[in-house]
Amino acid sequence: MSILVDGLKELKIEYTDDQISLINEYIDEVMLFNPKYGLVNATGDTFVIKHILDSLAGVNPIKEIDPKSIADVGSGGGFPGIPLAIFFPDVEFHLIERSGKRCNFLRNAVLTLGLKNVHIRESAVEQIKEKFDLVTFRAFTPMEVPITTCLLGLLNETGLIFAYKGREGTIAKELKVIDELIKSSQIISIKVPFLPDERNFLILQ
Repeated sequence: MSILVDGLKELKIEYTDDQISLINEYIDEVMLFNPKYGLVNATGDTFVIKHILDSLAGVNPIKEIDPKSIADVGSGGGFPGIPLAIFFPDVEFHLIERSGKRCNFLRNAVLTLGLKNVHIRESAVEQIKEKFDLVTFRAFTPMEVPITTCLLGLLNETGLIFAYKGREGTIAKELKVIDELIKSSQIISIKVPFLPDERNFLILQ
C-alpha cells in the first residue's frame, strides 16, 4: 500500500482507482515543475503527507457542508484546491492566485489532469466579484482583519470560510482579532495521517 492510500483509509475517505491515479499524476506534475516554479519545499512521502493528505483531510468535513461552488484563495501550487477538486468532481472550483508563474503551472496541471470543474483565476482576491458557497484558505498566515475581510467578501449569503490552520491556541488568539467581523466560528480538530503537527479547521461565517 502507498502512503497516500494508507492515509486516505486512516481519514476514512472513500476513493476510486481513478481518483488515486489522478492524485498520483498531480504529484508527478508538481515534482516535474517544482524546480522551475518553486511550488513546495518537500519531496517524496513528506510532500504527500504535508500537502496531499493535509489537503484531503478536508474532504469529509466539506462533504457535510455540501457546497456547489468553492473558491480556493492563494492556491499556489494547487493546495488544497486540486486534490479537493479530484474528490468533488461535481463542485465548481475557482483557484485564485495572483502569481502569473504559478497560474501557468495550475493551468497546465488542470489541462493535463482533465479537470473540467476547475477554473484558474489569475487575480488578487479583492478583484473577484463572484460569490461562493465555500472559500478554502490554506496559506500559513494569521487570520487578520484585511485577509478575513477579503475572504468574507467572496461568500454568498449562506457561505462559509474553511481555513486550514495549526494550533488551536493560535487560532483562539486570531479569533480575538477578527471577532467583530464574523457571525460565528467553529474549530474542528483533525489528525493528518503521519503528520505530528497539530492541525485544525476553522470554519467562519
